[in-house]
Amino acid sequence: MLLIGALFLSFLTYLTLRGGLRAKRALRLGGNEPQSLLMGALAVGLAMWVFGWMFGIAIMLGVVIHEYGHVAAFRVCGHQDARFRLVPLFGGVAISDRLPDTQKEDLFITIMGPGICLAPMLLALGLANVLMNMGFFMASSFLQMFAMVLGLLNFFNLLPFWPLDGGRILRTIFYAFSPGFAQFMTIGMSVMFAGIGLLTQSVFLTIFALFGLQSAFTAPVVSSHQRPLTRFQATWCFIAWATCTLAFLLGAFPMIAALILPRLM
Repeated sequence: MLLIGALFLSFLTYLTLRGGLRAKRALRLGGNEPQSLLMGALAVGLAMWVFGWMFGIAIMLGVVIHEYGHVAAFRVCGHQDARFRLVPLFGGVAISDRLPDTQKEDLFITIMGPGICLAPMLLALGLANVLMNMGFFMASSFLQMFAMVLGLLNFFNLLPFWPLDGGRILRTIFYAFSPGFAQFMTIGMSVMFAGIGLLTQSVFLTIFALFGLQSAFTAPVVSSHQRPLTRFQATWCFIAWATCTLAFLLGAFPMIAALILPRLM
């Protein structure tokens, strides 16, 4: 049943992004200078050494799929120049040479990064069960790891913190109701993100949040050049964000429990 649902969701994802899965020009991978490639290889190697080879490969594939979702959505919106840059230790970022024309396009591009990962997560879980019953235990274990990594990566990315995708989505949604409150919330999400980084003594989160805080103050300039969502559209987008976040939480729950429960005991 899970496998059938995964295949159906894969078909829906294809229909949604069918105009952007291929581009007229070849996909460009930014950040492929020797230094960046070396740092990226070291980051993946470190993840494989600390967490095992399955985790290292899974997180690398997860980041590529996530960023390709953004790129495909960019292309659907007419940005044939879209590409993604792999950033060592920070994952990746999808970029285009011009801004989306409307906040509706902006939100679509933002949410399809996590959105494209829903079908692979469910498909990996479904195939893992099938392979386990057939006796292919190593392949089944990798697919289970891959599904949990996809869930964890995208659940974290959809959290209501700026500049994560979740923070950007919520800013766009609340901008339709009150631009002033949306800006106040954006700065608050960024400060809260930095606070969590300091409380957890995570240098990575703190630095990432501080970079995001700078962009939070320039967000109103970008928003002023885009047509906002209607309140009806914003309401449905909020439901979509909440549904995706819950789905990824369920997919990542075994890994989240394994990370958190030992600290609580």
